[in-house]
Amino acid sequence: MNMNPKKRKKSQPTEEKTVATMIREAIEKNGYKDVKECARSIKVPYDLFNKVLGGHIPKDAQLVEYAKKLNIDSRELILTAYREKAPEDMRQYFNSALLLDDHNDTVRETLELMDAFNMDQMDQLLEVARLIHGSSREYCRKVLALVSLYQQMPPDVMEHFDSLTLLSLRREELAGLKAFREEIENQRLNTKTSRRKRTA
Repeated sequence: MNMNPKKRKKSQPTEEKTVATMIREAIEKNGYKDVKECARSIKVPYDLFNKVLGGHIPKDAQLVEYAKKLNIDSRELILTAYREKAPEDMRQYFNSALLLDDHNDTVRETLELMDAFNMDQMDQLLEVARLIHGSSREYCRKVLALVSLYQQMPPDVMEHFDSLTLLSLRREELAGLKAFREEIENQRLNTKTSRRKRTA
């Protein structure tokens, strides 16, 4: 069976760039014969530079320095670094520097917060991101308004509100609670189904 080589080439998935591949490409474009020559020319420690090419991701300031010296778009390089560090499910949100053009301050703040998160916080962020991604804007606005209202409550009122919430969740006979739970469960199932369709 003869296969058209052009078709076979098209079906191969394109690999996502990494910080290491971006720097390697820049070394070639700038005409350096090897990593050592490049490190010497741009005045960076060879051992550290070689580590980066082996997969180590340095801090933002170091990335910006490499970008300036190697004529790389610093935003793209930093965004690539954050995508590499992000959990697998979140990498799709860091696939282009165009995000920074449209939402510059918001994206930068999000990236800074992500960099400071521990693993538990990162897992919670992932859950929140999934909910936002699978929900309408109106729903997100309402949730944000409720959270904002909750944060403004005096401590004693907040404690009372928490108690009422826990009590209501334990009592099935409360009017509308069962329907509310079913609606939440349906929404979760719909979110999972739509996520599976996107990844299929």
